Amino acid sequence: MKINTLMGMLAIAGIVAQAGQDGTAGRVAGEARMLFRDGHPVVDGVYVNGHGPYGFLVDTGTNVDLIDPHLAETIGLTPTFRSELASSMGETIVPGADGIEVRLGLVKADGQKFLFAGLEAIRHRWPDIQGVLGQWFLSNFDYTVDFRGKRLEFGKQDRTGTRSRFRLINGRTAISTSLGVLILDSGADRLVLFGVQPNIGSGLMSELRTVTRSQQIGMVFSKQLVIEGRKIWTGDAIAIPSRPEPGVDGLLPLSLFKIIYVCNSAGYIVFE
Repeated sequence: MKINTLMGMLAIAGIVAQAGQDGTAGRVAGEARMLFRDGHPVVDGVYVNGHGPYGFLVDTGTNVDLIDPHLAETIGLTPTFRSELASSMGETIVPGADGIEVRLGLVKADGQKFLFAGLEAIRHRWPDIQGVLGQWFLSNFDYTVDFRGKRLEFGKQDRTGTRSRFRLINGRTAISTSLGVLILDSGADRLVLFGVQPNIGSGLMSELRTVTRSQQIGMVFSKQLVIEGRKIWTGDAIAIPSRPEPGVDGLLPLSLFKIIYVCNSAGYIVFE
């Protein structure tokens, strides 16, 4: 199994794998309190095969689950496969395990896979974060990320707001916008655009870290984001000249919304 990855600004910004799990979207109700680390949502009550609770980042932009290799060894997770973890800048081989139970509050997903990699930048910044919950977990449910109420809610809801259909690209939720097809990414710090040259001479160059390498990236200014005819945002975006994944034009940070509901059971989102 080959996995493509792009980590953005110390946060995971789209790890790609082949998700192969039967979902139970809309069948389970529950919620978990969210904390925020520099705008990134964190939940503290994650149990892995009954061990925990642990603090995990919630990352809608990755379709795998990640766990700290040392914790995996401590709780007895034995590697059952190895995967090629690839980005536009290099490749590496990482171990993983499957058949794992993940529980958060009242919700549970069986048969989960974890990769034992991809956390170096996160652990360097936040040593208490033990892993990442991505779409291998989230895709089992309809869920709401409530930034205003600081809650992650599970279960089908009838929400008001702007509705947009989504498509799945390598197991991740993507929507059409005025800036192209963007992946919904709670792990992204800023709006990110692929295949775009940074403004020359801006002096605002940054480092993009991935599991395999790093590269210099820049900014583009005064971009306007419109979704379903509604103006959402105007501002400066991160520009990455390369295109790490066909069909994806960038990453849309969920922090641009107050609330976003992802209805996996019916294939649409609602945002406020």
